[in-house]
Amino acid sequence: MKCEKKNILLILLLMILSLTSLGVETREGGTQGKKFITIGTAPISGLFYPIGLSFSRFIKEAGYNCSVRSTGGSGDNIDLILDDKVEIAIAMSDSVVQAYKGTGAYENREAAKGLRCIMGLHYNYVQIITRKNSNIKKFEDLKGKKVGLGVYNSGVELNARLIYEVHNMNYSDTEVTYASPGELVEQLKKGVLDAIFLTNGIPNPVITNLQKEIDIGFVSMSNDKIKKLVDSHAFFHKEIINKKIYNLKKDVYTVGVKDIVICDARLSDKVVYDITKSIIENLDELKNEHEVIRRNVFLENSLENIKIPFHNGAIKYYKEKGILK
Repeated sequence: MKCEKKNILLILLLMILSLTSLGVETREGGTQGKKFITIGTAPISGLFYPIGLSFSRFIKEAGYNCSVRSTGGSGDNIDLILDDKVEIAIAMSDSVVQAYKGTGAYENREAAKGLRCIMGLHYNYVQIITRKNSNIKKFEDLKGKKVGLGVYNSGVELNARLIYEVHNMNYSDTEVTYASPGELVEQLKKGVLDAIFLTNGIPNPVITNLQKEIDIGFVSMSNDKIKKLVDSHAFFHKEIINKKIYNLKKDVYTVGVKDIVICDARLSDKVVYDITKSIIENLDELKNEHEVIRRNVFLENSLENIKIPFHNGAIKYYKEKGILK
């Protein structure tokens, strides 16, 4: 019996030692062995997920264990950051600013002052898609229609709320559906939905693939409504989708919000420094892999129009490289 107890104790001791040797990362920055970084992205059918896969590869090359997590998008990613479920995430700046300030969709929650930016990515364009033969020509024509708004509390859905508001409309004026980009496209093709929001970079491969199957139209916003949005919310910018992008007959007038890479202020400076370096120094490769990055992301504009503080680790890297004074 004593021998059996000794063997059990020995096995338990070996298990503890083996777990200890794997190492853990703490939010204060102390590390033992390898560290693990999880990246929050979006539904697999969106653009955040493949970009996250590229980030993961770069971060692994920098010596970290890394995985990509498919999520509901910006709102989900913000919660995952705050709950310590992911280390970094991609999110639309409108969602992040509202969470940081405790306004808009986050007005009943404590302001998330711990959110920090690592870098800016491309601008997302609000792209409202219909079937070409529909009678939806302007935003107000959506009244009484079936509209897909993206995943609930995603960046797409949160900016849709503000766009409805500026047009003096509520969701109750339409029949809304919450779903991933891929699901919304399928429902538009089948005629289940009359219009869908696909807020993302341009050209959006989801839209270019859709064009191969059905004739589509875009809903432009009026200049006065765009101006009102931009004046009211600093994260919105007036944008024009050039007709050549999707081979249209005329340009599309809309608004855009910037995608940013975020983390929590408690994540160690060294970890964030290494993550920032691994992404920035592989920017050319990132551009080769993603057309939306190639067209829209440059070092010169990656730090512009960021409405929350940068993480100290990112600041250190940018100052070393002369990108930030």
